[in-house]
Amino acid sequence: MEKNEIEHTLSEKNIMAKVNHPFIMKLYFAFQTPDKLFLIMEYVNGGELYYHLQTSGSFTLERTRFYTAELVLALEYLHKCGIIYRDLKPENILIDSEGHLKITDFGLSKEGLTGPNSKTKTFCGTAEYLAPEVILGNPYSLAVDWWSLGTLMYEMITGLPAFFDNNVQMMYKYKMNADIQMPDEMDETTKSIILRFLDKDPTTRLQNPDEIKSHPYFAGFDWDSLQNKTVTAPFVPNIKTKESTAMIDREFTRLIVEKEIKKGVTVDPAEFPNFSFMDSGEILKNNNSATNPRN
Repeated sequence: MEKNEIEHTLSEKNIMAKVNHPFIMKLYFAFQTPDKLFLIMEYVNGGELYYHLQTSGSFTLERTRFYTAELVLALEYLHKCGIIYRDLKPENILIDSEGHLKITDFGLSKEGLTGPNSKTKTFCGTAEYLAPEVILGNPYSLAVDWWSLGTLMYEMITGLPAFFDNNVQMMYKYKMNADIQMPDEMDETTKSIILRFLDKDPTTRLQNPDEIKSHPYFAGFDWDSLQNKTVTAPFVPNIKTKESTAMIDREFTRLIVEKEIKKGVTVDPAEFPNFSFMDSGEILKNNNSATNPRN
């Protein structure tokens, strides 16, 4: 509340309550106490994509293509729902126990971009993955998410985001003016799709899901099997138990859960109307449990 994030918080919960996709984090419950808001999500313990990328330095072309394909399906679904994600980066992508991806953290996402000319203008996101039109302060569309995917693809293959520089202003300058330098060893179809995603002109950028799926980069790809998660992932995390935290960064497992209400800190329920939520599947499960005498 001090940071004026009420709208973003409600938007995040509302979006997560609406979406249902195999490559997007699932929300089961939401509720509030006098001083906290809770989002109860599925437990995904294969680690952040960021963690694995830092560990290995880069991914193989096969692994990059697999992750890219799952992200294409997730973004296609979000865009069909009129949702612009706006923060695609390795830290916001988790890997589940079978090696499939889950997009999480919808704090910067926005609903309502349903028309072909729908645009928004809020400057937000992470510097390395921002599209040129966002940096320029121009109204922008769903196309910014595909720029971010191109940046992420480049990073998965090379170890660094496209146009990266430690000086943020220089990085912005490169994005708007410089040509991306492709590694000589990168094959032509991979170069082609990345360059199409990193088109500085959002009107000609590769962004139509059908066109993306039919690009030679995905030649022979079985999209239906991928959607159904019947494709074996090229990398499966070494997780010995369902509760394992071995792949989760210690930054998070070391956090102390505060159990007591902070003095003087209370949340007015009116500030977060209709925040409580229960997934329809959980409602059905609970109803069946309540009416079944064997449970």
